[in-house]
Amino acid sequence: MSLELQRQYENINIHTIILHLKKMFDATSRSEIYEIFKELYHYKMTEVSLVNTHVLIMISYFEKLGQLGFFMNHGLSVHLVSQSLY
Repeated sequence: MSLELQRQYENINIHTIILHLKKMFDATSRSEIYEIFKELYHYKMTEVSLVNTHVLIMISYFEKLGQLGFFMNHGLSVHLVSQSLY
């Protein structure tokens, strides 16, 4: 942590610091979630791609969303994969 940042937060309680950091980074997470979900929703299998490769790419999108705290239920995940196969 930089000295300036450390001085800025040295007299503030931990809950206030956490709330401040959430405000700073929450908008970034939401925009990342939006972009990944948009890519996931529009991702379509091509005629030359393999099904297993296609599904692995879809799973990587689901995992990225999970890392950002956005979890989909199983039914929605299956629906998105099925839709992408057409």
